[in-house]
Amino acid sequence: MTIVLIDAGNSCLKIAIIDNFDDSQLSYTVFNYDNLLENLKQYLSEYTPSEVIISNVNNPTVFYTISDLFYSYWRIQAHLVHVEQNMYGVSTCYTNPNSLGCDRWLALIAARKEFKNTVCIIDCGTAITFDVISAKGIHLGGFISPGINTARYSLGKNTNNLPLVDNFKQNDNNTSLSLAINTQDAILKGTLYQISAYIEYLITDFKKNFGDNSKCIITGGDAGLILNLMSHTLIHRNTLVLDGLRIVAKKMFDRS
Repeated sequence: MTIVLIDAGNSCLKIAIIDNFDDSQLSYTVFNYDNLLENLKQYLSEYTPSEVIISNVNNPTVFYTISDLFYSYWRIQAHLVHVEQNMYGVSTCYTNPNSLGCDRWLALIAARKEFKNTVCIIDCGTAITFDVISAKGIHLGGFISPGINTARYSLGKNTNNLPLVDNFKQNDNNTSLSLAINTQDAILKGTLYQISAYIEYLITDFKKNFGDNSKCIITGGDAGLILNLMSHTLIHRNTLVLDGLRIVAKKMFDRS
């Protein structure tokens, strides 16, 4: 059995291929949404998928596009993950579970499987999400705020004199590790410090309320940037949503 796991986020898509349900570290590939179909066709050309399961927080057309691809080439129906009130060891306190992003829910499922104490999960992507799950598996709620690149883009779009910055280039002519000497780096560093300080405060408050034995997991594309500025100890997991997908896939497809 060859199962395809797809995490379709707002900024990019992660894909992993599994042929068993063990707990080994997942190997994955990242695609942006430019030429997605061609990239997926090429990537999957050496496989014969038997099942595909998708977490999609992007536009619904992304799911339909991927679903059509798998049906056209392999005659298999794609399974779209939906949040459930109480499943896989996680019960959410969200008043409307359908409004909870399935990526957040899958991350909670993966965290619950790995850790039995109270855990906070910080996902650093297009948005910063902060979720807490108790030692009893209850999702107590969380927060959503703009991600680093979203904050940078907002500055460029909503001010007259600040530019849209290139998020991946830093000026090498700085004379200080902390103070910028040009506008682009001032935006890059200012937004990074702002969001890092916000996360630092949330973790401090989390530890104050739930104790030093509670765990903090960080994931998402900007996790590495944030980690460099944290005084707290965080557990870095690159594949948290994919790990959650693997747990759901096991329940759905494992016949052993």
